[in-house]
Formats: sequence, structure tokens, C-alpha cells
Amino acid sequence: RTHHAMTTSLAFLTPIYFLVPDSMTEGLFNKAFGVFLAGNISAHSWIGLNYVATDYVPKVSRALQGPARIVNAGMAIITFVGLARIATSSPGGIKGAVKGLWNPDEKMKMESPGKFKY
Repeated sequence: RTHHAMTTSLAFLTPIYFLVPDSMTEGLFNKAFGVFLAGNISAHSWIGLNYVATDYVPKVSRALQGPARIVNAGMAIITFVGLARIATSSPGGIKGAVKGLWNPDEKMKMESPGKFKY
């Protein structure tokens, strides 16, 4: 039940967050939503990977099910800490980091003239 609620909130809120203009999501809202998104993504992946561990790890070895769940929890914690740090410390938060993947900075554009055509 919780997993489905997280899936629904990720499916509806994330695209809205990325489509809203930056001027409307600056400051505390951007950081708070970024931390919410970090928690939602990490919990969503943790629950989903536990389903995988429950279904498929015993087919390999029942003894590996406990360690697989510990690894899943560790990955979820690392994911949350990393995304929360980006949300709170990075310029533009998670939204700025994702946008930066497609929009090179001005310095990079100047170093490679003719490569970036808009």
C-alpha cells in the first residue's frame, strides 16, 4: 500500500516539479521538495528491491536473502544521503542537477565552439 502511494506521488509530483518555472521553486520549497523526492526515491527503490530479494534471491541461496536485504538497505541509505545532499547543497537542487545534464555551462560552450548549436 505504501509502495503504491509512493509510486503515485513520484509519477504525478515529479514531472510537475520539473516543469514548473525555476522562479516558482526557488529557496526553501526547492530544498524541501528535493529532500522529499530523495526520501521517496530511496524508499521506493528499497521496497522494490526487497521484493526482488524476496522473489529471486532464495532461488540462488536462502542464506543470501538476509545479506541481500542489508545491501538493499545500504543502497537506499546512500541514495537518500546523496540526493538529499544535492537537494540542500547544490545550486538549483535536484532540479538544477538534472537540468545541468542537458545544458552545458557557458565555459564549456566557449571551449567547444560549433559543437553546441541551439
